Amino acid sequence: MNIAKELLKAVSDYPGGYRVIYELIYERNKALGISYEEQSIRNILTRLKKKGLLSNKNRKWKITKEGKSLLKEKKSALVRFTPIKNYNKNIPKTTIIIFDIPEKKRLYRDWLRNELISFGFDLIQKSVWFGPSLPKDFISYLGEEKLLQYIRFFKATDSDLI
Repeated sequence: MNIAKELLKAVSDYPGGYRVIYELIYERNKALGISYEEQSIRNILTRLKKKGLLSNKNRKWKITKEGKSLLKEKKSALVRFTPIKNYNKNIPKTTIIIFDIPEKKRLYRDWLRNELISFGFDLIQKSVWFGPSLPKDFISYLGEEKLLQYIRFFKATDSDLI
């Protein structure tokens, strides 16, 4: 997912001040080893505002109708299962997920990474994640989207990791 689309999605999910938006972007990308300079984020927000995709009134960023329709056009119909700030950090981590989703399904791959971060997963190495058990409806959705053939699940605990 490119940074402009990520910003549109973040503002759509959590309208608010710059600090909230920056922290969302930071949290979503931290586990992937990606970081953005604050000034870059500010520049992109300004560009999105000039294009009419975002508005900024009283230091609060909001997505416009044009921004929402752009997100819909770009197949943002993928289901979002849990907002980033709502997962419980105290849930024990017992699941290892390994996936190899082809390049032609990049949208799904990017979506899956963001969802795993939202559920509290940590990146062990590229496409290998460790975190809590996943909800059954999430696994069912992966099946509906025909992604299960690219994903392997393993049970483990912190003490099982060497």
